[in-house]
Amino acid sequence: MKCVKRLTADQQRLVEENLTIVERVLRFDINANPCVAGLGYEDLYQEGCVWLCNAALTFDPARGSFASYARRVVQNGLIGYCRNVLSKYQHTVLLGDLEPAVLTALEVQNAISSHTKCETPLLLVAAESQYSGVTRKGIHALALQVSGIPLTAVAVRMSVPPNHVSAWISRAVRKLRNNKFFLSSLHEN
Repeated sequence: MKCVKRLTADQQRLVEENLTIVERVLRFDINANPCVAGLGYEDLYQEGCVWLCNAALTFDPARGSFASYARRVVQNGLIGYCRNVLSKYQHTVLLGDLEPAVLTALEVQNAISSHTKCETPLLLVAAESQYSGVTRKGIHALALQVSGIPLTAVAVRMSVPPNHVSAWISRAVRKLRNNKFFLSSLHEN
């Protein structure tokens, strides 16, 4: 059992005054997915509040503003939480629900219907291990996007501008278009 620290009165006040940070992170950086247990808005909000409390516990006023620090802690905490939930949940993605840009990039829109299921994130993880460098980063970013994390949040997570992530994804897509195993696996599902 973990030892849980209690918030001081000042830390509680910081949390109460900054609850909007959790809402903003959920609005701009994380996509709730009510179809996946643990990724509904209420679940994510609750997890975000836990991370906000953690930010209050670890905040050092000498290092800057609480709002900036807390936003980063909540954002990183929620991204890690989503990854953990998705790694445990061997879910299938309805290809018809993916963003058109992702489908176009993978050139699979003619091979699917709205009822065709594909374990796209798992296929991308498998493909990622076959590559290195920028291509590997691009496949990783694409897998995060397919899992529901917006491009801007992926860029923040990777500490680069969004246009770098887009360029990595473009390179990865060029490689994946020529990967016969990946394309055949994609079309089988």
